[in-house]
Amino acid sequence: MAWNKYYIFVKSPKTKDLGEIIKQLNFGHLKPTETVPLHYSNKPDSLFAGFYNDNLLIVDPELPFDFFNTNQTDTEKLFIQTFPDSEICVLIENSTVGLFSFAIIKNGQKIRMKDGSDGEYYNDTGEELPEETESLSEKIFDDDEIEEMKEMEMTDEDIEAAKKFQASWNVPNLLSKRYLGEYVSDIDTNKVMLTKYN
Repeated sequence: MAWNKYYIFVKSPKTKDLGEIIKQLNFGHLKPTETVPLHYSNKPDSLFAGFYNDNLLIVDPELPFDFFNTNQTDTEKLFIQTFPDSEICVLIENSTVGLFSFAIIKNGQKIRMKDGSDGEYYNDTGEELPEETESLSEKIFDDDEIEEMKEMEMTDEDIEAAKKFQASWNVPNLLSKRYLGEYVSDIDTNKVMLTKYN
């Protein structure tokens, strides 16, 4: 089963009062219902929130998409207002439709935003992150995969474009290590406990 991720991380926020944070983000009408491990938030249908490694993690099926616009949305403004001095990182990975997205906000300024799906990019602004450089330096496709691409009559340019897209697709997983201490693909999800809100 595909694991679809819709994450907003806030690095070391000043307050650790989850109830207060939920209110400040205008979700005071939602009530905590249960505490569950991270993998319960796969393909979420409601809000999940919790702390791990001293960082806040919010999972929601819609909120992360509000950070991938040319103009600042009300959601983005609210997060910056709530966490003015914290690094905010938004990660989306939906393998069902081949969608990836990542954005970083530092000191109220979006320093990087990139997203795309099925080989096409929607946004690509700001300076390349170290995790992007790392991803590009790794071997993306093995020799057999490249041979298959050539047999499908893909040109060298097509193959290079596919490598770059796949490298970008890998970045959300690499970025997750900044906040979880290890890649989300490797972490024991039972260690990351979140409160579910309805």
